Amino acid sequence: MALPTGDGPLNKEIEKLVIETLDFWHVPGISVAVVDGNNTYAKGYGVASFPSAPMTPSTLLYVGSTTKAFTAAVMSLLVEDNENYPQVQWDTPIHQLIPEDFVLENEYATSHITIEDALSHRSGLPRHDQAYGDTASGQKATVKYMIQSMRHLPLTAEPRTKYQYCNMMYLVAAQVIETVTGCKLGDLMRDRIWKPLGMASTFSSLGDAKSAVEDLAKGYLYSDGKYQEVEWMELDQCVGAGNVISNVLDYAKWARAIMDKDTPLPAGGLEELLRPRSIMPFEEPYTGPRMYSLGWRTGVYRGHRFYEHTGGMNAFGAELILFPDIKFSVIALANTAGTSNFAEQTIAFRLIDQKLGVPEKERHDWNKQNQAIVSRGQQNALHAKSILFPTLPSPALPPTLPLAFYAGTYYHPGYQSLTIYFNISTTTLHADRSSSTWPEYLSFEHASGEYFVVTSNVIGDLNALFPQNYPAEFRIGADGKVKQVGIRWEQEMGEEKIWLDRVDPDL
Repeated sequence: MALPTGDGPLNKEIEKLVIETLDFWHVPGISVAVVDGNNTYAKGYGVASFPSAPMTPSTLLYVGSTTKAFTAAVMSLLVEDNENYPQVQWDTPIHQLIPEDFVLENEYATSHITIEDALSHRSGLPRHDQAYGDTASGQKATVKYMIQSMRHLPLTAEPRTKYQYCNMMYLVAAQVIETVTGCKLGDLMRDRIWKPLGMASTFSSLGDAKSAVEDLAKGYLYSDGKYQEVEWMELDQCVGAGNVISNVLDYAKWARAIMDKDTPLPAGGLEELLRPRSIMPFEEPYTGPRMYSLGWRTGVYRGHRFYEHTGGMNAFGAELILFPDIKFSVIALANTAGTSNFAEQTIAFRLIDQKLGVPEKERHDWNKQNQAIVSRGQQNALHAKSILFPTLPSPALPPTLPLAFYAGTYYHPGYQSLTIYFNISTTTLHADRSSSTWPEYLSFEHASGEYFVVTSNVIGDLNALFPQNYPAEFRIGADGKVKQVGIRWEQEMGEEKIWLDRVDPDL
């Protein structure tokens, strides 16, 4: 794709903002593209890989959950193809298509959740991200295994009553597509969408991206004043939800095709993808509530309808936003954990505000908003015990048993195995869940009696800015031995916990 001469909206003023923003949020590099009418402008800033490989518009980066739009698009091709796939409709219950795999917590949800429900995050199932990827034997889980394990995960809302973002439902959509077509989802994305649009630098596997002509950026975690390289993440456990690597030049083609309504999809299919389904919480500076359609968020900004999605993978972030009525789109891809999305918001909305002619004094301060998010998270982590357990006795009650007796292997059929170790030198409990899709390392701080605060440190993921904390509780049987541990991994569960049974062979 030939880019126009001249900087267009990516002028010296924006370059100054980008450099300042990368420094502010400790992001090594960012690649930005702007589709403005008939022109596409693209530039890279900063470092793609240390020590000195520059970020360019052709640099490949993980695009995370912006993948979901492609999954929904492939599904729309099946829905519109009544000759070959008459059984696949937006209102088709998923259980009819993959009955052995797709079972939820209760019969009603199992039999009624449709393809549309899954793709618009209104299934009743919350994220349950910490349930990803492991197996009881410690082997790497297949997508089929993860889907079949969903029957053991608690629902937290009635179907179609609440927006709850759930990556797993896009794994389900991928399984539906691959089952009814007999083809890999990535192959269908490539053949039915990317090739027709000339997106030759977009890939559905890490291996293909590493073999490409273009350079694949490294991802980084900023900690203690320096960048730490984060290992590239395999994509097979994220199929349908986040299994794409691309660059801003290819994404500009995708954005333009949608805004021009010139995609490989039937006109009705594109309309269905963009039609709002689920109400999302209100968030400034948008006007009114945002909505989720099928792989896209939508809403109104400064009187203009937009379609948008962010993405986050281990040490990478993505932002894609379209304004079809003014034929304007911004794509930004960056390479650090947690803060990439913050930097992308600041840069993208500066470009949008300039396009819309928003006065400087009326522009939303994204850095201030995101700084507040980080500050709250850090404060919550610092005061986790009093927040999670506001009515602890003083002094705290001692645990019933010596801490070493709580160590052991515990199991839940949805969250799989958890082996808790006792560290003799520090006299503390720890657990290593590094074999999960989103690896986490847990430490247990005693609160009172059988209650503990679990601190989860995740390397390279979105929690890199501050640790996540969960309340935990142990249960002791009549024989005086620890029988269960309960951890509230999923916040949507309120006061409920995931209870894992002790399965030590010598218990």
